[in-house]
Amino acid sequence: MNARSRRTGLSRRDLLRSTTAGAAAVASTSLLAGGPRGLGGWVAAQEEEPQRGGVFRIMGAGDVRSLDPGGAEGSEDWWSAGLLLFNALYAYDANVDFYPDLAADLPTLSADGLIYTIPIRQGVKFHNGRELVADDVAFSLAWQLWPEVYSWGKTYMENVVGYDEVIAGTVKELSGVEVVDSHTIEITLKKPQAVFPSILSMSMNGISPKQETIDAGAEWGKSVVIGTGPFKLVEWKTGQQVIFERHAEYYKEGLPLLDRVELSLNVEESVQMLRWESGEAEHIHNVPPSEIPRVLSDDEFAEARRTAPSLGTTRLLMYMGKKPFDDLRVRQAVAMAIDKEFFSRSMGGINQSLEGIYVPAMLQYEEGFRSNYPYDPDKAKALLAEAGYGDGISGITMYGSVTSEPQLEGMQADLREIGIEVDLVVGSWADWRDRIRSGEVQLAYYGWAASFPDAYDYVSGWMTCASIETGYNDGGYCNQRIDELVGQAEGLPQTDPQRIAAYREIEELAVNTDAAMIGLGTPLRLALSRDYVKDEPLSGIYGWPILDRAWLAKE
Repeated sequence: MNARSRRTGLSRRDLLRSTTAGAAAVASTSLLAGGPRGLGGWVAAQEEEPQRGGVFRIMGAGDVRSLDPGGAEGSEDWWSAGLLLFNALYAYDANVDFYPDLAADLPTLSADGLIYTIPIRQGVKFHNGRELVADDVAFSLAWQLWPEVYSWGKTYMENVVGYDEVIAGTVKELSGVEVVDSHTIEITLKKPQAVFPSILSMSMNGISPKQETIDAGAEWGKSVVIGTGPFKLVEWKTGQQVIFERHAEYYKEGLPLLDRVELSLNVEESVQMLRWESGEAEHIHNVPPSEIPRVLSDDEFAEARRTAPSLGTTRLLMYMGKKPFDDLRVRQAVAMAIDKEFFSRSMGGINQSLEGIYVPAMLQYEEGFRSNYPYDPDKAKALLAEAGYGDGISGITMYGSVTSEPQLEGMQADLREIGIEVDLVVGSWADWRDRIRSGEVQLAYYGWAASFPDAYDYVSGWMTCASIETGYNDGGYCNQRIDELVGQAEGLPQTDPQRIAAYREIEELAVNTDAAMIGLGTPLRLALSRDYVKDEPLSGIYGWPILDRAWLAKE
């Protein structure tokens, strides 16, 4: 098992000295302060005629396991499938604005809120030259639900009529998805769900060609990959590199402009930086933590920095089913022990502190939201004493990923200050999840990246009672009021003030009323490109560059 347990004796001062930020020196150069490209991460090339051609070389730290839309769940393959190879009915642009992609227009909704009618764009060609039709769309929405097909996002579609039968393997088609004609589909839901069009934008709902996918069998997503995206797969060297070439019949006329994209795999962050500085890549996705202060502050990187906010959030959860965290006062004490500003500095200037758990790009984010538990170690100690733990608490274990060790050590030091002794365990979530869910590991530092800018993707995933069994609610948090609020909210239009208010009440319940989790911040995207690379904004969803309009201004 790739994990280890240890207890550190570092003080807060030691930790601050050892953090990658070095000190508050990066505060003025933090992404929060913007830069030549600002928080949006992108300014379109001005008064320049785009040039066609060229090779865009990009490096990632991870691997590609599958290029099937549903099976692509790592960073590198998620981007490859979601932004290069496939399109969905709807998508979000660089500014996280919703738009029709393979759909010809926004959907129309029946009076009872249950039937979405979606027109399909005409003239869209798959990479093999065949035209996309409604049968392909209906197939793709059902395909990723088949029991024999792996997809990380199956449960997002559980509100579609016929979902249960497809999941069970008794049928292959969703009865709730009707092909009206060659370029129109109707989708019937079990109950109104305002966020459903956003779900259709998720990568696992990318559209594949029906017969070609079936014919490929086990080779689909491996040696056979056929989408409608701006680039098509031409070579995949397992564990080393994936090469894509321009899709000449891409539906956006005149695009893409690049001839070729070369993605290098499993390149360590430090090696990425060296290869970028030596001119071997146009873009690196992972800036080494030790280099972040320099990249943020030095003028030499001014034209190369690519920054953007994310839909990710980090939080500390407490297992509430056992002592000591079944006591509200203990959870409140933990919340008051964590110094969020120190936590943010430990991430080298690429973290925005949050009072709650929603992020600014979300409809439900409230700038004025405040935690009831500001950093106050003395009050935290008093709460522990009131709960019967005046002599402190020992035997607590806290989990986090290997890359989060500086943050884990900071929180460990915070908790020691109020008398809670914590052992750290680091490793993969898959290895530790069962121990967290059972309460053997009582604290866990989790990150979550939403697939669309709506709090539903947080709440339904890890804040409802229902998500204990079907989602990622590993702390076992259950407040029935939250489930009721979700049910009420999803029957309202997505921008309805009552719906927004319902989700804000949920945040209040989870963070303040129940102190079930501590919002720690939202990581900001940071990558390095080249000054001659134009119009390649970082996606607010994927965190990787959008390349359908990118071009190289090279002589």
